Parts: sequence; C-alpha cells; structure tokens
Amino acid sequence: MTLVEVIVALLVFATIIAGSIAAVGTVLSMTADNREREVASNLAQQAIDVARDEAVTNIVDQDENVSSPVVNDVKFTVRSVVAWVTTKGIDTKCTVPATSGNGALLFRRVSVTVTWDGMRGTTKPVRADTVVSPTSKINDPTLGTVLISVQSVRGTGGVGGVTASIAPDTTVSPNTATVVPAAGQPGRTNNDGCTVATKLSPGSYTVTLSPPAGSQYRDPLQAPNPVKRSITVAAGDSSGASFTYDPAMDAQPSYASNLSGGFAIPKDLTTSFVSSYGATTITPPASDVYLSPVPSGYQVYAGLYAPAGTVSPTTGADTSCLSTDPTTWPAKPGTTLTAPGTAVVDAANPTSPAPAPVNMGGTTVTIPKGDTIIQAVTTTPANGDPGCKATQTLTITRTGNSGTGTADVKIALPYGTWGVRSGTSLANLRAVSLKDVIGGLLGTGTSTNVVTIDPRLAS
Repeated sequence: MTLVEVIVALLVFATIIAGSIAAVGTVLSMTADNREREVASNLAQQAIDVARDEAVTNIVDQDENVSSPVVNDVKFTVRSVVAWVTTKGIDTKCTVPATSGNGALLFRRVSVTVTWDGMRGTTKPVRADTVVSPTSKINDPTLGTVLISVQSVRGTGGVGGVTASIAPDTTVSPNTATVVPAAGQPGRTNNDGCTVATKLSPGSYTVTLSPPAGSQYRDPLQAPNPVKRSITVAAGDSSGASFTYDPAMDAQPSYASNLSGGFAIPKDLTTSFVSSYGATTITPPASDVYLSPVPSGYQVYAGLYAPAGTVSPTTGADTSCLSTDPTTWPAKPGTTLTAPGTAVVDAANPTSPAPAPVNMGGTTVTIPKGDTIIQAVTTTPANGDPGCKATQTLTITRTGNSGTGTADVKIALPYGTWGVRSGTSLANLRAVSLKDVIGGLLGTGTSTNVVTIDPRLAS
C-alpha cells in the first residue's frame, strides 16, 4: 500500500469516526431532551393542579408564580401566569382597557411554561393551559367590579401587600354609590400587585392605598396614601384603578455640606427634591425624607424650586422660582458652577438610606450682640440671578450675647438674591452689614444688607 493510499484510508476512517461521534452525541442529546421534556410535562401538570386547588378557596388572590425545582440534577423553571377573562373576552391580569364596557369577570386563565437548563436551541418550552372558575358567584348582574393594580416605578412589576380601600366619591353629586362595608373591601394586593373589589353598587368611587403597617411608601408625586377618584362602577361591568406605588427610599439631607466653618441653617428652610416627575418640597429641614424610588434619582436644592411657567392656581400670577437651581444661572467666564446635590436610589436595596447633599452659599452678617433673630427675604435679582417670583422668607434664631457692640454670625442661604435684617423680634428688624461672602456678591450703593448667593465660584 502506497503512502497516498494510507493517507486516504486514514481520512475516510476519521470521517466515519467523526460522523459516528456526532451521531451518538445527537442521540444522547435528544434522549436527554426527551427525558427532560417528560419531566417538564409532569411539572406543568402539577402546576395546573395547584392552580385548580387554589381557585377553590382563593381565586381572587391567585398571582404569577415562579419555582425552580431540581429533578435528576437538572434545574427546571416553572412559571405560572394567571389572568382574568371577562364576559366581553378581555384577557387581563389586573387592568381594563376602557373606563366602561369591559364586561364582568368570568373566569381565570392559567398558563404554565416550563424550561430547563441545557435545553437544545430548537427545543420549545413545555406549555400547559387551563381555565378555572370561582366555586361561588363573584358577580351580580346588578352590581359591578373594580380591578386595582399597583405597580413599581422601578419597572420591576407588581407591588404586593398594599391595602386598597374603596368608598363613594364625595366630590361627585348626585352619586348612587353606597358605602362598602369592611367585609366587602378588597384584600391586599398579591404579588402581581392586583386586588379586586366585587359586588359594588353602581356609582362613582374613590380608591385609596395604604402601606403595610410601620412602612413608608410613596407614589411618584410623593403621596403616602394616593387616591384615585371618579372610578365609575356600572352594573355587570368591570372598571379599573391603576397606581404606581413603592416602598420609599430614605433620603438623608446634609445641609450646607459644601461649606466649612459651622454656618447656621434657617429653621424654616424649604428643601426641594426634583425628579422626572416634578418637584416636591419639605419644610422645615429634616434628617429623613421619604421619597418614591424613581430610578433616575433626584436633584436636591436648598430653598423653594418652581420651574418656569409655574402660576398660582388662585390668581394666575407667576410663582416660578429658578434661583435655587444652579443650572439655571448663566455661564460666567472664570467661574465654576456648583452642581446641585443628588439623591440616588440604591437599586439593590431601594429603601436603604441615600445621602442627599444640600449645597448652599454662605455669608457673615454683623449684628448687635443682643439680636436673636436674623431674617432673609428674596429681593430683586442681581448679578445674573435668574430670579424667584415666589417670595421666600427664611429665619435664623440664635441666643443673644450679653453686652454691647456687635457680633459676626455665619449664615447659610439658598442661591439667589437676599435682603438680610436682624433684631430681637420680628417687629423690630433692621438692616445688617454683610461680609466674607462665600459664593456671593454684596449689593452696591446703600443696599449693604443685600447679597447675591451665587453658585458660580471663581475657578
């Protein structure tokens, strides 16, 4: 046999061996896949049986369930999803597409999907579907239903354990709604963030949320107990009330943390927390501020903040206040802008404390030793101050010094233009002298008690 014949023979042999190995591997893979599919089918059927058992005693509170059993050293994932189906054919977890005409709740659809580790790319998950009906009547053709959904602002799905209460809407007149007794109130939301109020008299209702006892929850507008009004209930129909509501993050402000040297903080200082949902304010200063865990976080401003275009709901007057936001000040050569403080939620632990630095400017005022009150009032903007149409008045109290003469007192103020006075009471305030301004410019001429607290510091 020549060398060429030997090489050809080896190549043929190697091809046969490779093909045999691939074939054996495919057979083994398919065998394992068939074995796992048989186990998955059994797990899916078990999940269906569990859903049917739950429906006997608690069909309203059934929710999505995910489990990860291990069988023969293979990890399976069993996902069971439930949804209501109405008499109008609407399939929904806990919301309705319209304010009316959705139909009455008819039955629950249960859909089970099973996957497992090491599935072949061409293998489809095992599915099992069924419907379950309540063992007792949950609808009355003369009454209606409200589906209540509570979802997280973080996009993580439903929020469970929240209490929803329903009552006639007192702002609507006439109103045929009737008081809902304790036994008729919806239960707490399940893991899908869903609960249902059934057998309600037609009329207009309000739905109010309450957190679990001892917990702080907020919606994106910072309401601890958000309310939805004018929920219309019609005979033989379903309506809905949807909320965004979460365990609150704990923002912990540190006032004038950008200054050193012990500056006095106004006792009635407003702090503004601004997110993509708008601004919320707290007065006076606080060590803990509970806020909705908005993923983008908050910018934190000392003083009142109101965006351009804000008007009084009663007079229609401009009540915007831009001075407190450093980013609204025009650029100035040779300076560096003091950025606003931020409070950001911890994605891994949203309720954990979140530092919230509250940047401020500082100045030293020279006042009579006996004065116990220092008052700062926003005034005509100067030196590039974008202005505050809503008047702010801040008060700092101190213990007066004995004797005559003057004392220098360091005070911290929000960004903006301020007129500063002092006295022994609010009735006898007088102008003060200012000096040593940190992040500010003194007024000119006779206005020696006017100072612009400027976030643009010399670079």
